[in-house]
Amino acid sequence: METTSTTPSGYGFIGLGNMGFGMALNLRRKMPKDSTLSVCELDEGRRKTFKEQASAFGLVDVLDSPKELASVSDVILTSLPFAKAVSDVFEDPSTGLLAGSPNGSDKLFIDLSTIEVSAALAVGDAVAKSEAGVFIDAPVSGGIPAADNGTLSLMVGGRREDFDRALPVLETIGRKESIFYCGKAGAGLAAKQINNYIANVSFLALGEGMNTGIRYGLDPKVLADIINTSSGMCWNSLHMNPVKGVQPNSSASRNFEGGFKTELAHDVTSMAVQLMNDVGAKHVLGNVIKDVYDRAIESPHCKGKECRSIYRLLVEDDGKGLGTTKIE
Repeated sequence: METTSTTPSGYGFIGLGNMGFGMALNLRRKMPKDSTLSVCELDEGRRKTFKEQASAFGLVDVLDSPKELASVSDVILTSLPFAKAVSDVFEDPSTGLLAGSPNGSDKLFIDLSTIEVSAALAVGDAVAKSEAGVFIDAPVSGGIPAADNGTLSLMVGGRREDFDRALPVLETIGRKESIFYCGKAGAGLAAKQINNYIANVSFLALGEGMNTGIRYGLDPKVLADIINTSSGMCWNSLHMNPVKGVQPNSSASRNFEGGFKTELAHDVTSMAVQLMNDVGAKHVLGNVIKDVYDRAIESPHCKGKECRSIYRLLVEDDGKGLGTTKIE
């Protein structure tokens, strides 16, 4: 991102979580050297670690509130875990971004969070009414490694001219060929929720198939190779086989530790099913996958684990799962 006469002098980033940390670090690495990146984060340890790492690439300020951050930033990115956090960060009358953004300041607000479409539209309306700038929804996909490497996919909703304005900033955290303009406000979130829904349903089918093969006596590695050279192939079968030992880099190889948590997958799956209901789209599998994740967030096999730990519900028989066999 080259510096021009119209390049903002101040950038802000709120939310240095598992995904936000890497995104903010790539923003600081690629934004103009003479601009300042201001950050806000509740976790003191992450604030300290981020400043230590990011300061190697340019000026970094750690600020105490979104209001303070807004007062010194022209472009502000937010990466937060749920809708209420986004609403509070923007709209709190004492500490929020809008409280620090005077009318006519023409700020660019980019929300990278995965939240309900209705919640994002409400925040966008609040930004418009404040006349402090423009708001776009830009949820991301690709996981922590892509966030760290600056190779995320982004799905963007809002006015086309606002997307064009944001594109140089988005290219600091994602691949140019994987940044998609989806349409009107909320369209980015709708696309993200649909994608996650399909991924979660396909993973459940993969788990059912692998469990069936193992119970029959098939070699799971041979079965995985057959699937990946046949019509059953999907992203999860290529990268995230649920059987430990089949793929060295799958979450199963880490006992489903780290990564996108079961609770987050539960939330985004519920959002997708709600979206289907809101637009009147028929669904056969929506309530099924939602029920699986409702069970998963209460199961000791899945709670706090990477979301693909739902495979354990198929193979653990303890009265809380779905299956009749035990994981070896």
